[in-house]
Amino acid sequence: MTRRVAALLLRVAVRRWPAELRAGLAREWAAELHELARTGRRWGMLRFAASLAARRAATPLTGRAGSRRLGRTAGVLLLAPPACVAVLVLAGAVMALTHGWLEMRVPWTAAAQLPTWSALTALLGTALALGVTRAARRTVRVGALPTALGVVLPIAATVTATLALLAARGESRVWETVPGLLLWLALLTAALWTAGALARRGRVRLAWSAGLLGALVAADAAVVLAVVTSIPATAPVADGLPPDAVDRISAPLWLFTCWTDSSFGLPRPTGWERFLITDRVLVEPMFHLACTPYALAYAIAAARPAPAAVPGPEPVPAPA
Repeated sequence: MTRRVAALLLRVAVRRWPAELRAGLAREWAAELHELARTGRRWGMLRFAASLAARRAATPLTGRAGSRRLGRTAGVLLLAPPACVAVLVLAGAVMALTHGWLEMRVPWTAAAQLPTWSALTALLGTALALGVTRAARRTVRVGALPTALGVVLPIAATVTATLALLAARGESRVWETVPGLLLWLALLTAALWTAGALARRGRVRLAWSAGLLGALVAADAAVVLAVVTSIPATAPVADGLPPDAVDRISAPLWLFTCWTDSSFGLPRPTGWERFLITDRVLVEPMFHLACTPYALAYAIAAARPAPAAVPGPEPVPAPA
């Protein structure tokens, strides 16, 4: 029984190391375990295996290669959030130009504004994610939680700098977005952590599914919080106009309403409620849409086990 427990701990310890080192470490540790078992040192076996399972896997970074890898990691993580802001601005500019060109030609131009902005943002965000995925394969590999924090903290810094710039220009209601953004960052960290942990175990499809679901929940919760804290659920009717209120029954749809300006055939949210929601929360859902593809792509790509090195053929000795 002791031998089985120790072997299980060794398997756990081996999985925490890079793929190219696992076979050699497994043989070395198994030989040590066999020697301890042969001499009857059962507690020594457990101590040895438990210490290896609890030890942090070493990923030495030395020399120029290590410096380049660290620099590449910092560059990807620090430049990606400003690139998401650029994606948002570029998609908005293309949407505005398209609307201006079609405004006098087709009747549905106004209704297509938000879907067009969302589609362009998602398209450009996916293109950014593809580039980040390629770069992530050559960055520093750490645990799932440090990777998630490494993705989210630069996003938080970019958001802070952007809000400070807008506040300095006299934009009103800028800081009202802070609670929703904080909630989104916290839930996004949990989603990236979960996705990275699953990808680290080789369950990449499940990592993508869990990560996308978690990121969607994070964005939806942030929009709900922003609306609930700024728009009442009920309000008196004045001069026959619809009340400035949003019924909470449609809360799960508010994120998709911000992306599509649609109620999907449901009675709620009404047209006036859609106007109130998008007037209060417009840019944040688009920023969530721009950031989510690259954030998930990096968390999963950086967590996937490195491919094992393929040994070359042994040299054939020349005939004497």
